[in-house]
Amino acid sequence: MKKILLISFEYPVSRTYCGGVGQIVKQCRNALLKLGYEPYVLITASFQKKYPVKLLLPDDTLVNYKHFWNFQKDYGLCRFNYIIQHFINWTGELRKIKNRKGRKPKIIYHFHSILRREKDSGFKTLNHFLHNQEKMIYIADKIICPSRYEYDNFSRYFPSFLNKVVLIENTIETFSKKPKQIKEIRAEYNIRKNDTVALYVGRLENIKGADVIIKYLPGILKRHAKLKFFMIGKTLQNDLYKKLMRLKNQFPQQLFYIRHMDKDKLFQFHYLSHIYIHSSLSESFSLSTHESALCNNALLLNRLPVLDKFKDAAMFFDVGADNFIPGFEHLIKNRRLRSRLSRRAFRIAKGFLAKNRLKEKLSELLRL
Repeated sequence: MKKILLISFEYPVSRTYCGGVGQIVKQCRNALLKLGYEPYVLITASFQKKYPVKLLLPDDTLVNYKHFWNFQKDYGLCRFNYIIQHFINWTGELRKIKNRKGRKPKIIYHFHSILRREKDSGFKTLNHFLHNQEKMIYIADKIICPSRYEYDNFSRYFPSFLNKVVLIENTIETFSKKPKQIKEIRAEYNIRKNDTVALYVGRLENIKGADVIIKYLPGILKRHAKLKFFMIGKTLQNDLYKKLMRLKNQFPQQLFYIRHMDKDKLFQFHYLSHIYIHSSLSESFSLSTHESALCNNALLLNRLPVLDKFKDAAMFFDVGADNFIPGFEHLIKNRRLRSRLSRRAFRIAKGFLAKNRLKEKLSELLRL
């Protein structure tokens, strides 16, 4: 049985926030298990070998190591048949493997966004992140691209490496609707029949557009007393968190902040919501948008190229313009519009999910 090591900076193994990358790693691991492989997941957000790491075994056992060297003693990178890197750390170790003579694992780089694209768009992408990503592109035997949008960007930025790239589009993990749990959530937050529920899922930081929402929320909440607004995600900017907490104290019955939530329960919030807001300034795919569409939410989206598939099934706004407020209020007031847009978005997301070939694509890749 072939052993595969997936390396990630996050994975849903505890009561801590886990974003889209960790969710995709989980789905890849599940697909590999079904294919009969033996997948291990090495989890660390550090670039330093002396920092702790976690290893998730194929039987779901989680092993904690004080540092990377202890893991190396027990396993060693060269004992695996494939290494699938979802992060950009330890490029030196992977380069040594690449240059090694004799038996060595194939190195696959599964990237989740092109950092040079973000840097060129004006985001504060750290240079060592950018350089390490480009090292990974050079080192990798194969590269997995997560969306058609990023494939086009990869072609533009790294045309000489196109022979390495395989397009395996991200997919979505779904959870069924649980009426009893939804009823409990409604009771906990005093959500009444005629209330409108809006949802934001993502990190609290400017690149996710959280500052835009926080800026406009006071006026919207004042004008719409029956609006319940949930913000769910990890705090990465203290200034935004402080503003949000002041706002939460001002509207304690309308605005709610939850740092972390299990995916199953998060889906119940999607199911009970009416409006989903995606204000991010940069995305390669957007899991949460597809998830909300599958749960029949009307979508209010920042105008990003990757979300063009929803162009006739959502309301759009431009960050920096004043059209966020009228778009949001139009959805709050117009139940018929919400219903029409949510049906269209559902069909698009459902059709995309039906084309999911993650397991088949991984199987083809690992036979190369």
